[in-house]
Amino acid sequence: MKTNQLMNIAFSTGEVEVFHKTSMGNLSQLWSAGNVSRHAEGKSPANLSTFLSSNKTQEFMREVELNIDSKCVEVNGRGRNRKTWANIHVMVYAAEYLSVGFHFEVIDTFINNKVLTLRDESGDQFKALNHCIDLYLPERDGKNNKGVFIQAAKLIKSRISEDLLSWNDATADQLRERLRIENGISEALRLGFIVNYDHMKTIIGKI
Repeated sequence: MKTNQLMNIAFSTGEVEVFHKTSMGNLSQLWSAGNVSRHAEGKSPANLSTFLSSNKTQEFMREVELNIDSKCVEVNGRGRNRKTWANIHVMVYAAEYLSVGFHFEVIDTFINNKVLTLRDESGDQFKALNHCIDLYLPERDGKNNKGVFIQAAKLIKSRISEDLLSWNDATADQLRERLRIENGISEALRLGFIVNYDHMKTIIGKI
């Protein structure tokens, strides 16, 4: 995907915004979620400014910036609108500082389940599906298929979850299922198994 989508990643203690291509996340939100975990563990809240200014964090940030060749922490806004954004490496490092349990959850989401990668791959596969619709869907050759693309997207999303408002709110499992369905429909179109638009809608509901 060319666009840098802002995802809402749901953890057990709060949601965190993360841009899926640049891997820059809202460290302020992550910090709040981590402090909820600390409270549940009977620990006092940790201070974000103290964390960022510590020698160990500064050393780690220098290492990150050396490897990604860009700033790894940015601060936007003032007062209540102030937000601190950080590269995913710093986000994981911060989670470790905050709570053992929260650290595991962050690792599981970003590294094991690869939620940002799945967002990118499923978006690319939807474009590939649209291309297959243009090329292989019977009775649609040479027509403007934008409406078909939109309806296919809605059907796939509702197949996975009626409550899902946007793919930027999706879990790794939901994105993985989206990718599976898109791949399956694309392959069925290429092989000529789908006879028309209504048949494709039926297949989306069953595949």
